[in-house]
Amino acid sequence: SSHITARLPPARPPARLASMAHIIGAAASSAAQQAAASAGRKIGGGHDVQPMGHALPQLSVRNSGPGSEIRWEDFNYPPVLRLIHFDVTELPLKLRKTVRLLNLSFLLTSFVCLLNVADTAAFVFAGVAPMQWLVQSALHVLLLPPAALGAFYLGYRGLAAPEPLLAYRFQYAQLGLGAVSVLLALFPYKCVNGVIRLAFLSAQGMEVFQIVATLMESCLWTLNACLAVLNWAQVRRYSTLPDSNTVYGTPPPAKSSP
Repeated sequence: SSHITARLPPARPPARLASMAHIIGAAASSAAQQAAASAGRKIGGGHDVQPMGHALPQLSVRNSGPGSEIRWEDFNYPPVLRLIHFDVTELPLKLRKTVRLLNLSFLLTSFVCLLNVADTAAFVFAGVAPMQWLVQSALHVLLLPPAALGAFYLGYRGLAAPEPLLAYRFQYAQLGLGAVSVLLALFPYKCVNGVIRLAFLSAQGMEVFQIVATLMESCLWTLNACLAVLNWAQVRRYSTLPDSNTVYGTPPPAKSSP
């Protein structure tokens, strides 16, 4: 006699169970690979396999709340120095454009300072400027980019955490750097190639190079000043968003004593 059985479609497991099963399966597969590789090395040698942490790039603990998924202790920026943590992909979409502009101000400050070092070195080696100018230009590299990085981090963390006090301090720091950019764009002083220098060219034999260097640096400093004002306005704008409960344009209220 033959038995006829009806096959029912398998029930779909819940999405959370399927995700857990995928993670457990990947972890078990990686552990099995490591065990097999270890056994192979004991028997007669073999190649190392990929660590389990690399085999599960999506495995992470996520908490609720703004800023809870940002790994502030993972110092990865600037690329070589690694002084702060910065990853724009960890931010909400509405903040990414603003934070990119904040970072652009730091990058532009660093670039103009390095450009000034190159221009000043050309003048010094050509014998049309004293060595003191190159020392002053190097001091600018040591002072201005770190200040711009500090201002960027204030704004970045103030928006991402969010921390109102940092965002409030950022506004003053950014406006201060913007004022410095205006001074560097207008007034020449030793290695500083402000646009007013075009009226008093002093590099004999290098007038064309001095004109190009002055125009480039003054235009970039002017752009940086405009960017500073834009960044200041962008951070203040979040105080007027309908879904924002934090007023970034004013200092945080003082805690009342009981």
